[in-house]
Amino acid sequence: MDRPSALDLAFLDLETPQAPLHVGWTMRFAGTAPSPAALRRHLDARLDAVPRFRRRLVRPALGAPYWVDDPGFAIARHVFAITLPAPGGAAQLRETAGALLSRPLPPDQPLWRLYLVGGREGFALVGQAHHVLVDGIAALDVARLLFGPATPRAPGNGWAPCAGPSPAAAARQTLALRARAATAAARDAAGCALRPGAGATLRATARTLQSVARPAPATALDRSATRERVVGFGQVDLPAARDAGRRHGATVNDVLLTASALALRSVLGGRSDRPAALRALIPVSVRAGGDPALGNRITFLPVELPCDEPDVVRTLERVAANTRAAKAGGDAATLQALARVADALPGPGRRAVTRAAARAVGFNLVISNVPGPPVALELLGRPLTAIHPMVPLLHGHALTIGAVSYAGRLHLGLAADAAVLPEVADVARGLERAFDALRLVGPVAPAPRQRAANR
Repeated sequence: MDRPSALDLAFLDLETPQAPLHVGWTMRFAGTAPSPAALRRHLDARLDAVPRFRRRLVRPALGAPYWVDDPGFAIARHVFAITLPAPGGAAQLRETAGALLSRPLPPDQPLWRLYLVGGREGFALVGQAHHVLVDGIAALDVARLLFGPATPRAPGNGWAPCAGPSPAAAARQTLALRARAATAAARDAAGCALRPGAGATLRATARTLQSVARPAPATALDRSATRERVVGFGQVDLPAARDAGRRHGATVNDVLLTASALALRSVLGGRSDRPAALRALIPVSVRAGGDPALGNRITFLPVELPCDEPDVVRTLERVAANTRAAKAGGDAATLQALARVADALPGPGRRAVTRAAARAVGFNLVISNVPGPPVALELLGRPLTAIHPMVPLLHGHALTIGAVSYAGRLHLGLAADAAVLPEVADVARGLERAFDALRLVGPVAPAPRQRAANR
């Protein structure tokens, strides 16, 4: 039985009418658009590598959900084509992508959809897949599978759906899986209790839970009004961002977080909303080399972003220090352990734990940065020029920021609740300006006393 994990199912448990939890992306290509039929044939020939793209989720009244082949699967029900009206430029693509990515996915079909969007300046693929199916890293793995070379299929050996397990067999397998998960969790807990320094470990875990549950500053971004989404796109030079961080002992991710703090300080200040800091929730991949391409292998790291610091370099230094402290604090590992424990719980218990944890974790926005494909991709001979991700909004939050590195650029994708932050394109432009400011600032010259200490 193909069963989603408790972490996968968390993205179903947390979904609301105002917050559909699908991952999205807008991929821009050079050249003229292929025909819809050619695109469908191209994708259909590669779906054997990602079986869940042909499976729907069965949600029994008793027992855990599981994946089964969709007997009515047809590629034409998942791949559509639209043409932008003239002039068909970047602004129209952004508006169209926001409208398309606002649509929830039908729950009785495989949970993904793709739109071929033709315009004047090349064409784009606007896609969405439910978070129960993929995380950010998995979505890029799927892109590599779908846009790489097809695995040859034997003549006449087409795809045919397999019958799923009977309800009784599914229930038995679910009970066996939960029993194994409960045994593993109990073994881990017993090992932790008997290990030297167990008291210190428990105290550290308690501190971590206390840190994660600390309330976030109140801002205008902390609400959900509608499921309608507006998106913003941007891109910056990746080597320049890397150099800006290196000059100050920071990473590219620290530079992204700092640019986000600077851009949001400006936007929120224009609304007379001036929090001293924002709290960002950062997805962290725990995917190992042998993990499957689909599903979620992530945990989360809360990081404070200062908004009361006028100096750009000082802001970067504080962000880098906060990130190091968050990683050292073990917050991500504790949240990952809680996700493993949830696998042992029946549905009502899992949903209660998931929703209680989501209410307890205080944050203002999600910022995600994932490495893109290390090689250039193309679709039917048309080169991929940009990837703009869309990170879904959890209920009670109005903004997410995503970044993907690809072809020497850091490609930005912002998503916002259309009723709360309609000017999200301004935030994207502010991010680009903040990256420029960080790129132009050189290393801070040490004071005379510091130079003497260095010598």
